[in-house]
Amino acid sequence: MDMRQIRQFIAVVEHGNMLRAADAIHLSQPALTKSIKNLEDELGVQLLTRGPRGVTPTVYGDVLLRHARLLRNEGERAVAEIRALKAGDVGHLRFGVANFSISFLPRVIAQLLATTPGLSFEIVDGTYEGLTALVREGVLDAVASGFPLVHRADDLVHEELVTGEFLMVCRPNHPVAACTQQSLDIVAEQRWIVANRPQQIVEFLELMFRMAGVKPPKPMITSGSMSFLKAVLLEGEFLTALPRCVLRQELETGALVSIPYPGGPVPTIEGMIYRADAVHPPALFILIEAIKAANAAHQVEPTPKPAARDTARVAAAKHRSRSGRSNRDRTRTKRGKAK
Repeated sequence: MDMRQIRQFIAVVEHGNMLRAADAIHLSQPALTKSIKNLEDELGVQLLTRGPRGVTPTVYGDVLLRHARLLRNEGERAVAEIRALKAGDVGHLRFGVANFSISFLPRVIAQLLATTPGLSFEIVDGTYEGLTALVREGVLDAVASGFPLVHRADDLVHEELVTGEFLMVCRPNHPVAACTQQSLDIVAEQRWIVANRPQQIVEFLELMFRMAGVKPPKPMITSGSMSFLKAVLLEGEFLTALPRCVLRQELETGALVSIPYPGGPVPTIEGMIYRADAVHPPALFILIEAIKAANAAHQVEPTPKPAARDTARVAAAKHRSRSGRSNRDRTRTKRGKAK
C-alpha cells in the first residue's frame, strides 16, 4: 500500500462512483479499478460494495478510510511545514474556534501576527463535537473551545488554559432580577431561551435542575448561535445561561445582568484540544504560550455592573448622602448667621 493507492481509494469513496473519481484524479477508469482491486487483494478484504447507484465502503473500507484520510492530511501538513521552515517561516496553524471559547483569543492572534514574522493561521468555526472530529482526521491541528463537563477522550489532549463560569442572565428589568433570593422552582417557571451547542451547556442546565429535584424548563427557543440568543434576550423577558466570556460586553455595559445561581457558581474551563499521538507544528505551542501569558496578565476580572435593583439602592444611598451633607451645610450656615 502506498500514498498513491490511499489517495485513489479516498477519491472513490468521496465521489461514490468509479468514473467520477477517475476523472477527478486524472486516471482512466480501468486503471483505477485495477488499483482498488490490488489494494483489496493486498489486505485480503473487500473494501467497497459495488451497486447500481455507485460504490460505498464496507466495514473494512470505513476503517481504512479513517486512517487513509489521516495519512493524507498528515502528509500534506509535513510538506507544508518543511516548505515553511525552508522559507524561514515559523509555520502555519490550522485550528478551529468553537462558539464557546477563549474570549481574548482574537487579541492574542493579532499581537502574534504583529510580532512573529512568518506565522500564519487558517481558522474555521464550529461546535466542539464537529471540530474535534476534524482534529482526529488530521484536517485541523487543534481546537480552541470550552471543555465538556466530562471528557474522556484518551486520543485528545485537553490543555486547560482559562477558567471562567456559566452565568444565568436576563435584562435588568426582568422580574427575576428584582428578587433578592432566587429558587430553582421560580427560575424554572420563566421563559427560557437556550443554546443547544456546545453540548456542555445542555448538560450543565439539565444537571443543575435535576440535582435540585426540579424539572428542567422547556425552552421557547433553542439555537446554536449565541449571538442570536443574546439579541433575542435583549428584546424581551427571557432567561438564558451562557459562559461569562460570551457575555463580557453586555455585562460591562449593563445591558444584561447576572442572576446568582441558587447552588453557587458553576465553573467552566477553556483551552486548546489537539491529538495526543501527533507531531504538532511549532505555531501551536507559540499560540498556547501566548494565551497563557495573556491570561496571566488579565487575571483580575472587570468589576461587574450591579444588577438593576442594586443600582437603584446605590443611587438612593448616594442621594441620601448628598442630601445629608446639604442639610448639615445649611444648618452650619444658619448657626453662623445667628452668631
